[in-house]
Amino acid sequence: MSLSKVKRPGGVHWYGFQPIAQDGDGTWLWGPVGSPWQAPHDDGTSAVPVLVWLATGRPWAAWWVDEPADRRLEIDICLPPEPTADGWRYVDLELDPVRHEGDGRVEIEDWDEYEESLRHGWMSAADAELARVTAERCAEELRRGTEAWIHRGWQMLRTLEP
Repeated sequence: MSLSKVKRPGGVHWYGFQPIAQDGDGTWLWGPVGSPWQAPHDDGTSAVPVLVWLATGRPWAAWWVDEPADRRLEIDICLPPEPTADGWRYVDLELDPVRHEGDGRVEIEDWDEYEESLRHGWMSAADAELARVTAERCAEELRRGTEAWIHRGWQMLRTLEP
């Protein structure tokens, strides 16, 4: 199964994943070490395991990245993901709230890319407002750390790793 992330104007970033669960909360995709990825400028395989959770109608996708030096939960703010014939697709809205598990620090990354998208007209004013409001709300949820889905993702990832 694939996940395509559209970066405007940078093209499509493609990731190969394995579907592991689908429930009322969304779809869960696993990318074990060695999973393929492609970007307009490069391609390769994942060096660390990743779990992604997405749902139609929700303007973000969660990525649990199990990198030993910086285990983190990254929220990709986006237009609501859509199922495709071979997986999922969404348009990235640049802002990324991130919770670093080692020290609990939460930050919103890529304000520079967000501003550039606005300046060049790659993002509408409505999409920019959606991105900003959603990023701030998600960052606050990550700071609190009480949402069940935050812990569920790490638990699922632990059961999948050898």
